[in-house]
Amino acid sequence: MHDNVNVVFEIPYLNLPVTNVVVMSWIAMIVIILWAFLATRKMRLVPKGLQNTAEIFVEAVNNFTGNFIGKDAKTFAPYIGTLGLFLVVSNTLGALFMSELTGGLIAPPTRSLAVPVALALMTIIIAIGAGIYKKGITGFIKRLFKPLPFLFPFNLLEFITKPLSLSMRLFGNILGAYILMELIFVNLPYGFPSIACMYFDLFDGGLQAFVFVLLTSLYISEEVKTEEE
Repeated sequence: MHDNVNVVFEIPYLNLPVTNVVVMSWIAMIVIILWAFLATRKMRLVPKGLQNTAEIFVEAVNNFTGNFIGKDAKTFAPYIGTLGLFLVVSNTLGALFMSELTGGLIAPPTRSLAVPVALALMTIIIAIGAGIYKKGITGFIKRLFKPLPFLFPFNLLEFITKPLSLSMRLFGNILGAYILMELIFVNLPYGFPSIACMYFDLFDGGLQAFVFVLLTSLYISEEVKTEEE
């Protein structure tokens, strides 16, 4: 399965190729950084404009993570919030740049398997690290033998299956939406692609970002919560 990863340019002297996936990831990061800068440039006691959007977003993330992770939520809220922002922006870049008309050169970076895999690995590493920090190495290892000792191999296997399912779910949905949009652009008259774009590129892109963040919160929660909680 080819995901149209193309070299856009090379960094001089280093002979390091920069692909369209990297460029689109940079664009997503620039959009997020620019929004954050403009929203917090002139903070007011009574927020207005972009500051309103930033405060609403931060409060929503804190409440969301609090519902899943509990008292340790503020530790992980920045990561989960940033992850959610990156995925929402990345997943909807196809709609903004009409990626189906560019032969895949300009497309959501999450349509390349490397990006979902990298994000999923980050999530599982953070979850494991959080579990060790919260319970200690001994407590973390003991958890792998619960509820019954013979389940140890299956509990250990979860650290492979979780990032695998997390990355493949995101990759498959975004790639599938892209392929459908490409077929719609080619076979349906003008107007229909715009309507389909509202679902496949915008709604579905936002939905997949939410699912990824939701599962990330659940995985971290499983590791940091103690029996008393």
